[in-house]
Amino acid sequence: MLAKTPGFAIIAVLTLALGIGANSAIFSVIDAVLLRPLPFPKPNELIAVWSKVQGDTERETGSFPDYADIRDQSQTVESLFAFTRAATVLGSGSEARELLGIAVTSDIFRVLSIPPLLGRTFTQDEEKTDARVIVLTYETWQRHFNRDPNIIGREILCSLRAYTVIGVMPPGYRYPIGPRCEYFMPLQQLVPDSVKNRSSHFLRFVGRLKPSANVKQASAEISAVSGRMEQQFPDSNTGRTYYAFSLHHDLVGDVRPALLTIVSAVFLVLLIACANVANLLLARANQRRREIAIRAALGAGRLRIVTQLFTEGLILAFLGACTGLLLAWWGIDLLRVFGPRDVPRLDEIQINGLVIVFTLIAAVISTLLFAVFPALQVSRPNVNESLQEGSRGAVGRESHRARALLVIAQVALSMLLLAGAGLLIKSFGNLRATNPGFEPSRVLTIDLALPRAKYADLPLKQHEFFERLDDRLRTLPGIEAAGGVTPLPFSGNDRASSFWIAGRPDPGPGNHPNASHLTVMGDYFRAMHIPLLAGRGFDSRDGREGVPVAMVNEAFVKKFFDGRNALGRYIIVDHAEKTKDRPLEIVGVVGNTRHESLAIEPIPEFYIPFAQDPDRRMYLVLRTSSEKLVGLENSARVAIQDIDRDIYVPHLEPLEKLIGITLAQPRFNMMLLGAFAAVALTLAAIGIYGVIAYTVTQRTKEFGIRMALGAQRRDMLQMILRQSFSVVAIGLGIGLLAALALARLMTSLLYGVSAHDFSIYALVLFVLSIAALIASYLPARRAMNVDPMVALRYE
Repeated sequence: MLAKTPGFAIIAVLTLALGIGANSAIFSVIDAVLLRPLPFPKPNELIAVWSKVQGDTERETGSFPDYADIRDQSQTVESLFAFTRAATVLGSGSEARELLGIAVTSDIFRVLSIPPLLGRTFTQDEEKTDARVIVLTYETWQRHFNRDPNIIGREILCSLRAYTVIGVMPPGYRYPIGPRCEYFMPLQQLVPDSVKNRSSHFLRFVGRLKPSANVKQASAEISAVSGRMEQQFPDSNTGRTYYAFSLHHDLVGDVRPALLTIVSAVFLVLLIACANVANLLLARANQRRREIAIRAALGAGRLRIVTQLFTEGLILAFLGACTGLLLAWWGIDLLRVFGPRDVPRLDEIQINGLVIVFTLIAAVISTLLFAVFPALQVSRPNVNESLQEGSRGAVGRESHRARALLVIAQVALSMLLLAGAGLLIKSFGNLRATNPGFEPSRVLTIDLALPRAKYADLPLKQHEFFERLDDRLRTLPGIEAAGGVTPLPFSGNDRASSFWIAGRPDPGPGNHPNASHLTVMGDYFRAMHIPLLAGRGFDSRDGREGVPVAMVNEAFVKKFFDGRNALGRYIIVDHAEKTKDRPLEIVGVVGNTRHESLAIEPIPEFYIPFAQDPDRRMYLVLRTSSEKLVGLENSARVAIQDIDRDIYVPHLEPLEKLIGITLAQPRFNMMLLGAFAAVALTLAAIGIYGVIAYTVTQRTKEFGIRMALGAQRRDMLQMILRQSFSVVAIGLGIGLLAALALARLMTSLLYGVSAHDFSIYALVLFVLSIAALIASYLPARRAMNVDPMVALRYE
């Protein structure tokens, strides 16, 4: 029977393909990110360990001595490793390439329980003896060494130091920092000083539980170890507690709310698609009343008729599922390209067996949703009436009521989706409009790290290099201002130090407050357009031998000085060897800047001049006279390598691009939910149009009689629109109440907008009303133009 009505079949299949395909694509994301276990033996035994400071809500990293104590004292954790992100330069000169990897303890290979493909991994003895060994990932071995089978034992140059390759991991071994984890180096040799400092919190911990333990027991025991460390080392550990939870949760916990919101949205699209197809089936079944009545008259039972109609629906759903899989395959490619990089395992999204099974199940569920209701409606015909009416006739009350209910459901579900999309769009607009505290346009940055082999632990040499470089950069053509900072806002890096205010009672070891600690050089504040609010900036007086000074931001003054004058006051930074623990005089106050994200309010910050706080790594900041300066990158590279030809110079990065990266997740949420809302609106409008068009066709004779009795065309239009809007209004009301009730679930995804923002709901009501008006008006015009004589002969 479907072959006799190809137009109906094609529309139904494409409608279902949209709903099922979207669900299949999103399920592939859910499978890869939330459902699929981590690719390690016994993944449920893996835990992440973080620290938390009393009074703070954010989780924090830990120190190496704390790691060692937890590892040695825990009875529930079988093994534990500590790591931090690292970078090295492979090779030298024009052949140099930057590699990203991790500095890690040797326990990683025991915790994750995956042996190397070639060679071996490093040992605890090699960590402690400064053995320069390196383990490569398979991808690095393939990309940079052409899968050289003799790579084991070969020396390679990493940041001007010779390292021996002792192992190559199997393909796909990229944890814990994702696709760009390119190598593993022993931790202690990379940061020899920090591993002795209990106040240096920069490490993440990951462990494997003993078979008899669970996460709750491990977390309780680790907290108890924290308590003992707090008593034993009050200077560094007062108020700091370590706790554990599932490693899988650690990786996906931040993206789970957004993904679940998107899953809900895409399921609503499927429901709307099913309602649309159900309306098509009702209309088609009404046209087949005579056929169904004949079957019933010839002895066909109701179950047989329902089975036939359900089977036809199942065929439609199967064809829709096959087409939907093609759409999902295409959609997954788009998700890989446009999805935010911080979504874990994004590169592992694929159409696999589980996704295909889900698609088939979705097809069956869809059939139950759209086919059973129409089948039950038309499977109990009044045989005599149907045979007398012929193939056309007045619309039965039950059929009309069923179509009205389906339209109500479509409008209500569309209201939910459009309201959610509207909230995210406004939230994203607020986020983009947020002032970061500086002017990012026409600012280019270079993440410059001096080679450890030549500059590590040599502050005078570091200072000399960057001082000469600063003089050169400011003279480059097209440069309005040049400076440097570490860490750079929106670079993904941060640094905090504890301190106390001189002249006030010392709150005691471990009770000192924290603030963000930045080192700046040159005209950083002018290059960034960060305003000076009080006092002065850094100048030639603030050299290495000068009086130690600092500048602070508004948030610092507000929190620690109650907004009063802070100039001339002193702060003492804990463990500040570079300033010899001398008090720093506050000489200036600058405006607040946002550092990690536009969504996070400015926090207290203090700045120290580079001459008094030198570092091997600086982010160079260049404000240019125009958006695009031809040759600037090459000029900057020449200026740097004229001073030291061994320094690797990465590409220039616009500061606006770094800010854009932090907006990737909310932009993705907005675009995806907005796309689903647009599909929902289109399907709802098509559904309304289809119902009204069918109603007009079925009531042609009635309209002819009304017009023959004196009804005006305008009266006909008003009657149809009034009847249409009475149904739409019910759907809008139900949808509005549901949206208001469920919007609070989106609170964590919103910024600067209430979940019950009146303007959004008013706009959505207006858009849906206009869509319904257009969808109703087009078929209503046909009723206006009915010729009464033709209409009376219609049947």
